[in-house]
Amino acid sequence: MLVRDYMTHDLVTVEPESRLSDALKTMRTHNIHRLPVIEDNLLIGIVSEKDLLYALPSADRPISWVEASAQAAALPVRQIMQQDLVTVGPDCPVELAAATMADHKIGALPVVSPPESRTLVGIITETDIFRLFIEMLGSRAPGVRASLEIDNRKGALASLFNRIVEAGGGVTTVSSFPATSPHRLRIILKVADVNQDTMRRLLKSEETVIDLREIQGSRSTSSSSPVGA
Repeated sequence: MLVRDYMTHDLVTVEPESRLSDALKTMRTHNIHRLPVIEDNLLIGIVSEKDLLYALPSADRPISWVEASAQAAALPVRQIMQQDLVTVGPDCPVELAAATMADHKIGALPVVSPPESRTLVGIITETDIFRLFIEMLGSRAPGVRASLEIDNRKGALASLFNRIVEAGGGVTTVSSFPATSPHRLRIILKVADVNQDTMRRLLKSEETVIDLREIQGSRSTSSSSPVGA
């Protein structure tokens, strides 16, 4: 999965000489929290709702709040926009884009193409990453959700999959995570066409249940099993 598959293509942008008050109005009209700043068709900065709100005066400034608010609202976006940008290309893997956001503690990445240019083609945000996370875990799909710890060895996962298929089920999603021990692996499966009891019977003694429940749509319909059940 690449950034191009999850980024927003239809962008709302702002010019550097636009007033802060107009930029904030644009954000609220479109229910967005960031605006790329474009000049001569090139990306030169980005401004966030937080940037705009911080630019408004606080009550302890020496001039009146009303006067300061009017002055701040009339400032151009250029004066408060973030110019030291971290960008990503459309062919970047989504997980690398997510790692870049986490490393830089930012909530969005402008997408430029080619990567070394400032030609804006999209933007990918933390909300897009959350959407991908939901899809990867099959959160909205019905079935049995099994959170397990298994041996971290060749064939362990294949063996479990074969037992599920032989019972008439099918694995619709799978995600793996490190366990406390390097010899173990934590996995989350979403399995269709078997029920919770059948799934439990399919597990071997070395496959530890962390959580096991049946899901209908995006809501749980049974209580989770205790750790080690």
